[in-house]
Amino acid sequence: MPNSASFISSDKKKEILKTIDVLSFFHESTLERLAQESKEIPLKPEAIVFNEGDQGSAMYIVLKGEISIYQGDKSLTSMVPGTFFGEMSLIESRPRTAGARALVPSVLMEISEAQFQEYFATQPRALMAIMKTLSARSRQISTGLASTTVSKAESGDDNPLQHAIPSLDEYYREVLVFHPQTFQFIKANSLACVGTGFTPEEIKQKTFIELAPNLDPKKLSQMCDSLINKIRPMVSFETTFIRKDESTYPAECKLQLVEPKGSDSEILVWVQDLTERKQMEDTIRQMAYYDSLTGLPNRNLLNDRLAVALANAARNQQKVAILFLDLDHFKTINDSLGHEAGDHLLQQVSLRIKEVLRKQDTIARMGGDEFIILIPGLTDTDHTARLAEKILDAVTPVFKIGDNELYIGCSIGISIFPDDGMEIKTLLKNSDLAMYRAKEKGRNTFELYTPSMNFKAMERLAVEKNLRKALDREEFELYYQPKINLKSGKIAGVEALIRWDSPELGIVMPNQFIHIAEETRLIIQMGHWVFLTACQQLKLWQKAGLPEIPISVNLSVVQFTHPNLVSEISKILKQTNTPPHHLELEITESVLMQDTTLAISILNKLSELGIKISIDDFGTGFSSLNYLKNLPMDYLKIDQTFIKDFNLQTNAAITKAIVTLAQSLNLKTIAEGVETEEQRKFLTELNCDEAQGFLFSKPIPKDEMGELLKSGKKF
Repeated sequence: MPNSASFISSDKKKEILKTIDVLSFFHESTLERLAQESKEIPLKPEAIVFNEGDQGSAMYIVLKGEISIYQGDKSLTSMVPGTFFGEMSLIESRPRTAGARALVPSVLMEISEAQFQEYFATQPRALMAIMKTLSARSRQISTGLASTTVSKAESGDDNPLQHAIPSLDEYYREVLVFHPQTFQFIKANSLACVGTGFTPEEIKQKTFIELAPNLDPKKLSQMCDSLINKIRPMVSFETTFIRKDESTYPAECKLQLVEPKGSDSEILVWVQDLTERKQMEDTIRQMAYYDSLTGLPNRNLLNDRLAVALANAARNQQKVAILFLDLDHFKTINDSLGHEAGDHLLQQVSLRIKEVLRKQDTIARMGGDEFIILIPGLTDTDHTARLAEKILDAVTPVFKIGDNELYIGCSIGISIFPDDGMEIKTLLKNSDLAMYRAKEKGRNTFELYTPSMNFKAMERLAVEKNLRKALDREEFELYYQPKINLKSGKIAGVEALIRWDSPELGIVMPNQFIHIAEETRLIIQMGHWVFLTACQQLKLWQKAGLPEIPISVNLSVVQFTHPNLVSEISKILKQTNTPPHHLELEITESVLMQDTTLAISILNKLSELGIKISIDDFGTGFSSLNYLKNLPMDYLKIDQTFIKDFNLQTNAAITKAIVTLAQSLNLKTIAEGVETEEQRKFLTELNCDEAQGFLFSKPIPKDEMGELLKSGKKF
């Protein structure tokens, strides 16, 4: 195809686009973008756009001129300015079923596959308009071929079929002739024989009703009478044809009257196999209302079902539950293992959730890792909480994705109609708020919406807004909490803890902003600052002649799976001249359980650098001892919940088991949250190595920590 400059302005293109039914649903700004982004193709007469059998990767809109659509040597139809073509190959990802060439100087606008997905595939009204246009075009082509062939009959009358039938094989569609009273077939062309599988002689033994058993004989008689009595020149309808092998296919039939000289009236039926068109229509419906990855209903179909469910509930005085579900740490898995693994995970999650739902319930994918579950016709809202628990249980077991074993939880927010809103938009917003509240409470749980969540949502937005500016404004500061050797009482190391003093919000505690930093991925930039600042401070203390001690830094799941983690830390160590064994990284069990294979690989690389590894909050997760022994770890950190109530038999037993496990693996143990002498004594008797907590010191600023180190104080 020739390629030269366009002679049509962007405004003119936009005006042409406005006249196209398929685009009538788009906002003017969208049409303007489409007009500016799309490629123009100028064509000379007889220039080929594409050939029959070509693989299609674009559709076209005629801006100027006329395009012929043809099969073999037969012209099917022509496309004039304001019409589109070539979409079927794009939608169904198959070779072209017809060719296209310019009849006169023409200009086309090309819609690429990427543009189709962006502008059309997400617009159900546009897709349905495409389907409607294709159906009309199919009927037009069928009728056009019929009238073109009929005109070949040599007759001076207005209707050539009144007195003569040209050879049926001249027709480009399946054609049969039958008796209007008995419906017995009289003859058929070769295409009809191929389509039905019957020989010409076998067809003569059949009636129209036998080949189209769904037809009502009375209605067929009425249609024939309307033709014989000249009430209608042609009758069209759709039915199902049955072949000789008993397979069936959808067909469009057009009936016309035939009056051969000296014979009774006969009816000619044009038959068009609609299999491809129906398949294409199904494909378009699927694109419009179903998610291509999981096969679940999408946002468009969900909104339709929500509207029906709310109307029925209002009429029958029932309730409707909406569950907003978001997978925990999905983006981390997607980033670390790739989108293909993420897609497989989403498919498996979808199947598990579907298994616990009722037939009348709907699960829809909203995009990414977000799902909406619609529970209609409720009289007992307790069912919703029980269902949420079932979903959490269904998602908890390990997912096997290739060679990886993944554990992933989910957070669920629930809103109830009419209690939490009367409109779809309000109910979805409130379930979304509840879902975020579930994440804030520790993830892998569910929350019912309460009005106070709107206030919390405003608080969250304020935190996120100011968090984006905090690094540039240097609003963060590191505090340090000493770790104490329980045998000597000396400071064995310090843990760096981030603090945020916001001019607008005041002191913001880590539990108020860390989870937001993770979700927005600001934690990557923030984590870099923490590493750099901690290592710089360690060198300053050493230059001041203070004891050389290790410093530990917490690592979130988002940071841990970032592809540049190891190189970033290595660079900071070299930049600050910090010995690697003076840096300790604290990670939680949940980080390890996201993908054990990847975790072991990353930890090995960090360990090879000489960095120490500590498992934080140990005992609160569900680590597998089978792989725990293979991890390059140095410390197990006992969670403070076991220390706080150590006098409870269960907590004491768990703490003792952790210390024993660590000793058997040649690891050290650190207890956090130590606040009383009784707790210290208990840990010392168990031979726990180190401890930290308010008994010794709260987290303090760098200068106070420097003075504490200088004093050489024993605890």
